[in-house]
Amino acid sequence: MRQPIYESMALLMDKAHDNLTPAEWRQLTELSAAASSEALRLSEVTASLASLVLADAKNPERGGHFQNADDVFTLLAALSHSLETVAAMAETGSYAASMLIPLRQEVAA
Repeated sequence: MRQPIYESMALLMDKAHDNLTPAEWRQLTELSAAASSEALRLSEVTASLASLVLADAKNPERGGHFQNADDVFTLLAALSHSLETVAAMAETGSYAASMLIPLRQEVAA
């Protein structure tokens, strides 16, 4: 499956490899913390959706939004997109941190 956000971020990091300053790499490391926060937010949203689906399943009138395959597909596609974005953020932050390791070693030497 193609992951356009993740692939695009990897492309940008590859192109930026020799063009960013240490301060710019440090700024990009902040994406790791942002990814963690976003993952926690998505966890809360998903748990809330699960509660809604369960409550709807117990309701004989079944008036919720997840009654057909199209609604479930839309929900799961949105979650997939969000998780891909979180993965790209985490990978970018990690890559940026790895770019700072040689710079720290040069300063220490």
